[in-house]
Parts: sequence; structure tokens; C-alpha cells
Amino acid sequence: MKPLIQILIAATLPLWLGGCGKGGGHDHPHDGLAHGHGHDDPAEEETPSDSNVTLSSAAIKQHGIKIGFATQQTLQPTYSAPARVAFNEETMAHVGTLVNGRVIAMKAHIGDTVKQGDVLFTIESPELGESQNAYLQALDAEAAAKPAITLAENNAGVTKAGAEMKAAEALLALAENPAAINQVRSKLDATKPVLQRARELYESGKKLAGSGALASAELKRRETSMQTAAAEVQAAEAALTQAGAQQARDIVAAKGKFATAAASLKAAEAQKAKDLVEAKSALNTAQATVSTTRNRLSLFGMSPEAISTLAKTRQLAPNYTVRAPRDGTVVEREVTLGENASPDQPHLLILADLSKVWVLMEISPARADSLKAVREVTLVNPATGYQTPAKLNYISPVVDAQTRTVQARVELDNARGQWRPGQFLTALLPTGAAVTETLAVPAKAVQYVNGQPTVYMLMTEKENTFKAREVAVGAAVNGLLPVTAGLKPDEQIVISGSFLLKAEL
Repeated sequence: MKPLIQILIAATLPLWLGGCGKGGGHDHPHDGLAHGHGHDDPAEEETPSDSNVTLSSAAIKQHGIKIGFATQQTLQPTYSAPARVAFNEETMAHVGTLVNGRVIAMKAHIGDTVKQGDVLFTIESPELGESQNAYLQALDAEAAAKPAITLAENNAGVTKAGAEMKAAEALLALAENPAAINQVRSKLDATKPVLQRARELYESGKKLAGSGALASAELKRRETSMQTAAAEVQAAEAALTQAGAQQARDIVAAKGKFATAAASLKAAEAQKAKDLVEAKSALNTAQATVSTTRNRLSLFGMSPEAISTLAKTRQLAPNYTVRAPRDGTVVEREVTLGENASPDQPHLLILADLSKVWVLMEISPARADSLKAVREVTLVNPATGYQTPAKLNYISPVVDAQTRTVQARVELDNARGQWRPGQFLTALLPTGAAVTETLAVPAKAVQYVNGQPTVYMLMTEKENTFKAREVAVGAAVNGLLPVTAGLKPDEQIVISGSFLLKAEL
């Protein structure tokens, strides 16, 4: 095995030292199969010993020389486009704050993986404390407004006016009661027949006395009885008149008291209705304030349980805890411990799910239509040469106003974290040209010697010995070179590490 410096020097030398002839391995100029002619069967052509190279097994292993076959491949012509790895925007979360305050605890750091609900950071917020205090004041106002309704419903003035009204009704009923007058009228009615009888007896006595049939003393008695009965009738009539006048006066007085009592009751009921409306209005206002202040606390991120605890303990808790809205990795942080935070800031922290990433590529509008039918794409990492097939899942319907390109997108699984957002790739996209099936080898299996594409065959006659053979190849497609002449599918060739063999020869 030659030292490395000798290998590099040898790589610059012509393949066929000594020119043409038996020692050079050919008796004609080097216009091999790449130019369209040569031996009909290169595999059967005798190869001079100085076009062969033998390596040790250790060298083959050390330099990663691999043996394979040319295979039938379906080749789709492609073109390259710039691409970059980006976050999956549909799984990102821009975390901010709903309150003004100062960061007093920072739990999340760049690169940390968090679960939904994990604490990211805590903000001490006077604004939140003021809102909590307003909520407690609203609860106090609500508690004070409820007894006022009970007090208004049990209005003492209405109760007193109602009692006075009942008394006035009773007095009026008593005044209007005809029992006393009826008693006097009954007495009058009883005396009138007595007067009538006494008058009849007196008149008949006068006739009898005139004829001498009745004594004058009897006539005088009858006259006295008549006068007594008349006096009793007159007294009864006077009593009836007096009783009627007194009842009229009593009715007027009772009606006056009744009217006064009725007016007092109406005024008391009006005041009660007014007080009740005001008490209910005050309660409604207090309840609305409680609801408003509670909603504000909810908007500030306080849970119903935390709000209930505040109402019970009446202890202000002005610390605003920001939790992860979803699972993800902290990929950006715009706030540090002790720094003021505000809802006006677009975001304080960004979470991204890195298990899947996007690969964005910019393509010309003319190429976009051809991708709608064939969405297969090959992504190449220029730094490592790693390739992976993928499928387009989105082609933008609009042209970017600045770049005048159309954006296409691929979504890749990234469970192992092999794709990093911001990383640049090359995308191999189908041109839309016809797909061909041909014999092909990896592009790195072909070396160019004196401008001729050459592969290195494994010789079966001697172990670990290789010989060079010129081939005709087409344009590379996705890392493969179509072989149009000079090689058969069953022949073993070096598919990796052939540069070392070129240097050795």
C-alpha cells in the first residue's frame, strides 16, 4: 500500500503509462465505448497487468470500498431547487402574557422539551392584584345589597299604615251601623199606637161626658193619658232626630279618618315599591360587577377553582403563571428573569413540535403545474450527501410578490432530530419528462480518466484485484448514471471508494 502522498501524485498521472502497444494494454487510440465504438464484448478483452490493481483486505475495509452490480432503474429526470427546513407552523405555539408585570420565576429554557400544562414562567402582576381586589369589593357590594331587598319587602311604614287603615274601616263601619237609630225608631214606633189609643179614648170620653154618661174626672184622666202619650211620642221623635244627626257626624269623621289612612297606606306602598326597585337595582348592579370582575380574572388566566379560593380566603394572589399550551420544545425565548413583560409583546416564548418539520422550496411558476401530477421529490443534504425521498403535500396557489416564485412544501418525520429548522437542502424535483428504464450505477462508481467515464471491475481470477473499464453513460438522474454501453447487469463493480483505485492505477 502506497503512502497517501504517493496515491495523490499517482492520481494525476495518465492511466496508461508508456502509451499504446502491448505494454499500454491497447493497440489503438483511447476512443473507447464512451465515443460509441470499441470491442464488442469488453468483458472478454484481455486486460494488461498494469491496468489492474490489487489491494489488501485491510485497505478495502479501511477505505470503504464496496462491491455491487449495475441494476435496472426507472429514472425520472429531475431539476434542483433550493430548500430549507422550517418549523411546522401548524404545531407551533407563540406564548405571551395577558397581564403586565415582572418575571419572578423562569422554568423554561432554550431546548427544553415541555408537556402541555407545564409551568413556563411566573409574572408578578400588580394589575392582576388590583383586579382580584376589585372582585372582592364587588362580592362585598353584592352581599350588602341582598338584605336591602328583604328590608324593602318588609316595609314597617306599610305595616303601620295598614293597621291604621283597618282601624279606620272599623270606625266607619261602626259609624254607619243603624242599630242605635233603629232602637230609637222602635221606641217611637211603640209610642205612636199608645198616643193613638189615648186620643181615641179622650175623644169618645168627651162625647160621653157631654151626655153625662162619663164623669168629668174620668175624662180628665183620659186627657192626661193622651197628653202623656203625646209627650212620649214627641220625646222619641226628638231622640230619633238627635241620633240621626250624631250618626251623620260620626260617619263624616270616620270617612275622614278612613281617607287619611288610605292615603297613608298608598304612600307607604309607593315608598315600598320604590325602595324595592332601588334595592333590586343595587343588587343587579352588584351582581353585574361581580360577573365583570370574575370574567376579567378568567381572562387573566385564573381558573374557576382559583377564583373560588380567592373568594373564600380573601387573600390576593397577584402571581400570573404561564403554562405550556401544548407539548413542544422551547426554540425561542424573548424574556428573562426580572424583566418586565407586557401583552403588547408579540410573544415571550415559542414552542415547536420538532417531531415533524416542514421543508420549504421555492420553484418557478412554470415548473409548478408539472408538480401537481407528480409530487415525488428527493431531498439532498449538501453537507453529507444524504438523500431521502419525500412527497409534496402543498403547492402554493399564489406567486410570491418579492421572489416571484411558488412555494412548495414537504412534511418530514423528525423523531430522531436529524432535520434542523434553518438547515439548507437541495430538492430534486421531477421535470415532467418521460420516465425511462435503463441499466444504471451510482454516480460515485464512475471515475473520469483522461476524460473517459470508467468503472472498476472485480476480477474473479485473482482475489481483491480490480481492473478499469471504460463505459458510456448518460446524464445523472438522482445520483444515478444510466449506462448505455460497456457493462452488463451480472458484472461486479466498485460502487463506493473507486477514487482510490483511480489513484492507484
